[in-house]
Order: sequence, then structure tokens, then C-alpha cells
Amino acid sequence: MYSIGFVESARKEFRQLSDDDQRRVIAVLERIRVRPHSFTLRLSGSRAYRLRVGRLRVIADIIEEKQEIIVLKIGNRESVYLP
Repeated sequence: MYSIGFVESARKEFRQLSDDDQRRVIAVLERIRVRPHSFTLRLSGSRAYRLRVGRLRVIADIIEEKQEIIVLKIGNRESVYLP
């Protein structure tokens, strides 16, 4: 089973979500811990993966060697892909 971590900026974005959105993100992250590639799509031109949580997107790096999922960014679909 993969462990889940957050970069500091993603942790701040997570805290700014509503309680309902936080619960939904946690539920989806818990679900993908077993087989992360079954629920994610790789972003073109990047090592990162995208995960849909309703109107939100979670951008994460999956590190196979360490069996870690590192959340890089959380946000609305319209803004999460912007640099």
C-alpha cells in the first residue's frame, strides 16, 4: 500500500477547502493507495498525475520505488493546471 504525503503548498490548498471537499479528497486518496495507476491519468509532458475529485483536481507524483504518492497541488479544474 502506498503512503500519502503533501508538499507544503498543497497542504495549504487542502486547508482552504470546505470541510465537505476535504472529506472527499481524503476518501479518494485513501481509495487510490492500493492501486494508484488505476485511478489517475498522467499529465502530458510531466511526471505528475491527475486525479479527479468532482470539480476539484489533485495533481500528484507517484514514486514507485518508495511506494509514495506526493500531492503537489489541489484546486479547481480551471486553475490547477496554471503555473
